[in-house]
Amino acid sequence: MTAVGTIVRHAGYPPWGHGYVIREKKTFTEVFFHWGGRRKVAAGEPLEEARPSAVEADLFALCGEYSPQSWARGHHSLYAVELEPAVLKNRKFLEKNPGGAASGCLYIGVTGLPPETRYERHLAGTQSARFVKAHGVRLRMDLVEGFSRLPYRVAAAMEPKVAAWLRAQGFGVWQN
Repeated sequence: MTAVGTIVRHAGYPPWGHGYVIREKKTFTEVFFHWGGRRKVAAGEPLEEARPSAVEADLFALCGEYSPQSWARGHHSLYAVELEPAVLKNRKFLEKNPGGAASGCLYIGVTGLPPETRYERHLAGTQSARFVKAHGVRLRMDLVEGFSRLPYRVAAAMEPKVAAWLRAQGFGVWQN
């Protein structure tokens, strides 16, 4: 059994990075992984205790401010919207993405609504990010899988980290 608050890593999924144990049940352990997001790990899968890096320590300290019940009530999600390549004609977008956008262009945001509803509101012009309203193509939830049902402050802390990671993968990214 792994205690709530323990920092772990999943031996089978190293890209997820270290994780914070949210809750322990008989059949699974719920963990928030730095790069893998919120996951239910089946009992018996290999979770090893780990020491977080200095960067991760701040994130996991924030995670520790929430009880398992607060995590259960978390309803904020990161979402990604694919943008048309025409957005690259915008000077401000280019300034935020000096490495280019070989993999495509994205908008990353945090919402307390279902991501589909939030995307529709962007397109309708309600509380809309200008690039999504003008250049939004579709939701790309596959790029932010696992980053849903989070407490607001955890989701807000992950938004710039995920945006930076996507830039490193070759995407041009806009976030507010």
